[in-house]
Amino acid sequence: MKRFKEYLNEARRDGKPAWTESLSTMLFSLPRAGLVDVKIPLSPSIFKRIWPEPVRSRVFHLTDFTGLGKLKRMQGGKRSISAFYNINSKSIADGIMTAGGYVVEMDADVLAASPDDIGSQPDKTGRRWLVWDTLTNTMSGATKLKGMEKDIESMMWKIINTHSDYPKSMAEMSINAAWIELKDEREYYKKVMGLIIKDYIDGMEKVMKRYSKPLKSIFTDYAFDKELVPDPDSGDLALWDEIVVNNFKVKKVHVSAEFSPDFRDDDPLTNSDFGWTVPFKLYDDDKDLVDYIDKTRN
Repeated sequence: MKRFKEYLNEARRDGKPAWTESLSTMLFSLPRAGLVDVKIPLSPSIFKRIWPEPVRSRVFHLTDFTGLGKLKRMQGGKRSISAFYNINSKSIADGIMTAGGYVVEMDADVLAASPDDIGSQPDKTGRRWLVWDTLTNTMSGATKLKGMEKDIESMMWKIINTHSDYPKSMAEMSINAAWIELKDEREYYKKVMGLIIKDYIDGMEKVMKRYSKPLKSIFTDYAFDKELVPDPDSGDLALWDEIVVNNFKVKKVHVSAEFSPDFRDDDPLTNSDFGWTVPFKLYDDDKDLVDYIDKTRN
């Protein structure tokens, strides 16, 4: 069975990144059998209602020069980004979702934290989503969330029965097949599809509220630990972890060894080079930057 990351990587190679999809496509994408790929919202609004007190943490975000300008506009907002506590020098140089080379140090509210890349997907509004398989396996939530999958399935059947003209014909189908059938039936009816999406988000919030205590543990415990966990089979460590955050405040920009020479010409580096007022630091060796991250994250 393919892991969800493999489907994401295939999408990237095809030039159709999954994270650019609209909700009317994303929520109905169930490439594997059952509900392993059903989407769980990492919504700041939902989290604030369920857990009024957020976990605040010092994190790091890898981007390129262009991405710095985008971060300036996003500061203090609800839109979420992927950050990390741990990374290696090669990943800093190569980049993850961008060309890389610039590590942004920030204080932020933690929505989800994991010792491995959890493949969170942003929709077009900036809200991020996880698949159920990531929550139960990658983030080790299966035992803590017993019963939640059944509640999600019941919620989805309720939506199908409400919005399909042919619910009886779907009754014998698997939830996976019926959900996809609902999309095929209603995808050209924008108002109905909007109601389906609203019912899905509202319904998922109700389910998440029932499991609020174990979910908070799964989502945030790693923010207090911050130590990578060796793979049980190979013993290898992940190249980076993933911390989904929002409402961030940038503290400093760290420029990697590859791009530091660009700012060491005749004129001294100034904040205007970055387009905004922020402290910065240049590095001759990315390993020194990794050492700084290791010391600072704790």
